[in-house]
Parts: sequence; C-alpha cells; structure tokens
Amino acid sequence: MSGSTTMEIGIIGLGNAGKPIAERLLKKGRRIKVYDLNRVPMEDLAKLGAVTSGSAGEALGDITLIVLPSTIEVRSAALGEKGFLAALQPGSVLVDLSGTDPGYARELEKQCDERNADFLGATLHASGAPSVTIPSGLLSVVIGGKQAALAKCLDVLKDFCQKIICVPEPWMPKAMKIAVIMFAATSSIICAEVFTWLTAQGIDPKLFLQLLQTTGSRQSAGRVEEFLKRGKSHGGALSNSYKDIRQALETAAALELPLPLMNTVNQLQEMARAQGLSRLSTPAAIGKLYEILTATDLSEAVLESERVFPEPEEPQVIYLGKTE
Repeated sequence: MSGSTTMEIGIIGLGNAGKPIAERLLKKGRRIKVYDLNRVPMEDLAKLGAVTSGSAGEALGDITLIVLPSTIEVRSAALGEKGFLAALQPGSVLVDLSGTDPGYARELEKQCDERNADFLGATLHASGAPSVTIPSGLLSVVIGGKQAALAKCLDVLKDFCQKIICVPEPWMPKAMKIAVIMFAATSSIICAEVFTWLTAQGIDPKLFLQLLQTTGSRQSAGRVEEFLKRGKSHGGALSNSYKDIRQALETAAALELPLPLMNTVNQLQEMARAQGLSRLSTPAAIGKLYEILTATDLSEAVLESERVFPEPEEPQVIYLGKTE
C-alpha cells in the first residue's frame, strides 16, 4: 500500500482543491502536514489524522504541495521568517499546483535551486468541480521539472491523479493552463454570439447542436454542448478565468506581443464582472452578459442533462517533449 511509506507530505492551501487532495492522501494512508490561513479545514483534516501547522514554513515535508489561488497568495506564503522558502530543506521537493503565472514559477525554481531543493511547476485539470473529480480520482495534472525530482513524487501524484502529464520545464504547465483558459473563454463568447444570432431569428440553438453532431463536427459540438449546459455550474468561475486572461495579457505585454482577441475577451469579462456575474461559471456569466447586452432571452438555449463522469482508471504517466 502506498501509505506504508514514512515519507511526510506537506500541503499548503486547503481550498476547493487542496482540501480534497489532502483527504484523498489521508485515505491512501499518507502522513501529511497541512496549513491554511483558515483554521476550519485544518481542524477538519486533523480529525482524519493530519498534523496541523502554524505557518507555511512549518507545513513543509519531504514533498510539499502548494495549492493556492494565484501568484499573490503563493508569494505571501513563500516570504518572511515563517514562509516556506526560509524553511525549505536541501533534497526536498516543492510542487506548486497553484494558479501561479509562468514568470513567478521561474523565480521559484531559481530560489529552490539556491537552497538545493527541487521545484516542480504543475497545474490541475479537472473536467468538473474538484469536490467531485478529486475524491473520484478523476483529476489530471500537468507537471514540469527535472525527471529525478518527478520520480520522487510519482507515487504521491498517483494517489490523487488519473493522468500525470510531464513536460520539460517547471513554468510550462502554468503557460499551457492559461492557454487552455484562453481557448475556453473565447469559446464561451463565440457560443454566446452565435446563440444570440440564431435565437433572434427564431432558431433553437439546440437544433444547431444536433446539426453539428450529425455532420460530424465533434470538437465544435463539444464546445456548444458545454455552453448549453452552463446552468449546471460546470467549470471554473468567471473570477478565475478573468485572472488567467489578465495573466495572459501581462505576459504578452512583457513580450511586446499584441493579442487583440484576448483584449476583447478581457473587456467582455470586465463587463460581466461589472454586472455582478463573477461567481458564475464563465459560460453562465457570458450567457447572462449577452442577454443584457442584446436584450435577447437565451433561457431556452440550455440543456438540463447532467454531466456523466467516467469511471476512474489506473493512473497513467505521459511524457510530452524531452524531459531532463
């Protein structure tokens, strides 16, 4: 059993993803230490056998998972006398699963190297809410860094991930996750415009979905179906998508790279936020925004069927590109 190991796992951040990851590792018999600014999830996990910590630095283990919303929270947890960087031990592995931007991931890698510790940058990918996918073992992770460091973590990752997708550099998963969000956010806007245009002419968008399915346009049909199911709160909140699009634009600015389409996406998301739609899923928020902008009722442009989750399979490790 994987839990027979004496390895100690630290987890910093016990939110929507961090807490269910901790619960799953505890069920697998892992020894874990946890830390969060909110004591409630720490106390819940203590009842299951976790050791609680008084600071991010105290929560470090042989392998430490950081599961925080953004660079702001990760930087806050890293710095200071009680931060995790000051307490980092040589030979330990830091795995950043947070919503960190690519630039700060590079910075963390350098700081870990200076302390003779290993750094792995990673992102979580769940087709559905973490509270459902993580306990079911349906989570995927994209992770980058040195292969020797990755090898130390594989058994732990397999305890809560179905797919472990490895790329060469620690900052790459951060950039590619943002790229995924760029596609998804743009897709929501395209669907909202197409559905508004069809609805205004008296065509039910569900009929359009049937057309795509019949003609074999599977990828387009999948995006349309996802938008039609927006009422089921699938996917991340607009606030998260907004953060990622802002990161994409900040990176583009540093590269002196024009991204006119992403600027438009950002402006529409700003408008949705101004309407108080930040907590809705991105498709739901954009759908509501287009109803406001166009005075078009899209309430019939929905599917009420529930998402069907696949059965979990044996964990897979997949390597993309050349890893060191």
